[in-house]
Amino acid sequence: MRSQPPSGEASRRRAEEQFKTTKKIQHQTEASTPARRAEAEKTARLRALRLAKEAADKDAANRDTLVAKVGRSQPRRRVPRPRISSPSDPT
Repeated sequence: MRSQPPSGEASRRRAEEQFKTTKKIQHQTEASTPARRAEAEKTARLRALRLAKEAADKDAANRDTLVAKVGRSQPRRRVPRPRISSPSDPT
């Protein structure tokens, strides 16, 4: 019934996908030259970092949106203002 998995599950799934992608790239580069392999590993690492950052930014934006919605849905309490005395009021 949930429309979105909890952020822990989503983070784990993203991490597993990134791991699989990194492993795939490493496997493909084993036969290539050391310079190409280093470049491919660097690219895979940077891509994984970028994807992780994008996911974190998206989670933060969703959380901020949710907090804003919750804040709007709660009724505001009315607090009486303190009464300001004027020179004509007896004290």
